[in-house]
Amino acid sequence: MVNIKFGTDGWRAIIAGDFTFENLGTVVKAIAAYLKNNNFADRGIFIGYDNRFLSEDFALYCAKVLSASGIKPFLSSVSVPTPLTAFMALDLKLGGSIMLTASHNPAKYNGIKFIPHYGGPATDKITSEIEASLKRIMEKPISDDPVGNSFDIEIETISDLSNYTKKLLESVDIDMIRKAAPAVALDTMNGAGSIIMPEILNEKLNLSAVIMNNSRDALFGGKLPDPSEKNLGKLHDTVISSKLDLGMALDGDADRFGAIDGKGHYISPNNAIALILYYFIERNRYSKKDVAVRTVATTHLIDSICTAGGIEAIETPVGFKYIAEKMLDGNVLIGGEESGGLSIKGHIPEKDGLLACLLLLEIQSYLKIYKNSIYLSDYLEEIYKKYGRYYNTRLDIEVEPGKKNSIIDYFRNLPGREISGKKVKKIIAIDGAKAVMEDKSWVLVRASGTEPLIRCYIESKDKKYFNDLQIYARKVISEI
Repeated sequence: MVNIKFGTDGWRAIIAGDFTFENLGTVVKAIAAYLKNNNFADRGIFIGYDNRFLSEDFALYCAKVLSASGIKPFLSSVSVPTPLTAFMALDLKLGGSIMLTASHNPAKYNGIKFIPHYGGPATDKITSEIEASLKRIMEKPISDDPVGNSFDIEIETISDLSNYTKKLLESVDIDMIRKAAPAVALDTMNGAGSIIMPEILNEKLNLSAVIMNNSRDALFGGKLPDPSEKNLGKLHDTVISSKLDLGMALDGDADRFGAIDGKGHYISPNNAIALILYYFIERNRYSKKDVAVRTVATTHLIDSICTAGGIEAIETPVGFKYIAEKMLDGNVLIGGEESGGLSIKGHIPEKDGLLACLLLLEIQSYLKIYKNSIYLSDYLEEIYKKYGRYYNTRLDIEVEPGKKNSIIDYFRNLPGREISGKKVKKIIAIDGAKAVMEDKSWVLVRASGTEPLIRCYIESKDKKYFNDLQIYARKVISEI
């Protein structure tokens, strides 16, 4: 029996290993059971897919399983971003959406993500219910393939996806972008944003953007479809050699983003979230009732900006699903996580890399018109002058699986003790263990759910102490 376990964002596995049509069908049956048990079955399901190997075939198979289960599928006619798939559940008033993707995982992986009717990540409660159904189905397998003789099943194909584009453009100042006409490049990393994002830049915003890696390549050019700094070398070189204002990038399913400014500086998600929040407050695009939501692993620069703006900052466990829960309550000006997830008030409660890129594009347009054509890193320096420079990093440290809990327990027992001469003021235990020092520097340790790793996040405004914390964390974890 295959052990199908949902991670923080669906189920992912190696194609032709555990990720087979048969196992995928079992997962879809469990999703169908959830829909039926919660009175969503009669509303139908949208199915999207990325550019990975067999994604469109897996998507079609999902549609057949759903149809055989009495649930109407609406199948995308082309590969689409995860945020678009989430939006379609709301736009068509469906019972939810299914996305076939392994996001930024290596090319040999594929995956499936269920997005409930509200257009955001499934809550822990929903995931647990699907997993319980999955367990029952796998313990009592049905020998007959439910779609084996279903060649006459009618599946509605959806090709008009324009409402998502309209929704995106409602979130940015189109006129200012057109007026500034910034010179930009886009690296879609051969992913699911390859069709829609170039159309938005060149046809809707009238920019002559340099488009990179927008053909389908199931191997992603031999690298991870992850817009981290180390994977954006060619985008960096293009921005510098062509003297562009901004380079943007999307991951494999376009729910995460990366950016290189006109000086060639990589703008990390931590800094991008802070930039966008600061911009909203500077331009008075917020209400005092608004809040900003960040995960426990995300920069506290956000908190400083919130304090100055008179709004509250809320901390959640790692995972955009926790930010989405807050967004569903309303008044979330911005929600973000250091791994590259972001959304804003008025948009879907799902991370959206296209939205993040367009917001950074708007800010660059604003800087070009109103601040003497400075770049995003210059704007970030303006923020640092007000609130101080925040140094942050994530360390992935390999450990024996049985040692993860011992490491987290060690950090949970640090209150009152000193780390490199500074006292630990408090421990935040909503996800792993986060030790906050007397000077507000912090170190967070949490266990990877899928790999033999401890993920260690560190932040400080003191560069020397920032380095000391890294040395301390590596030493303690290795000793345990």
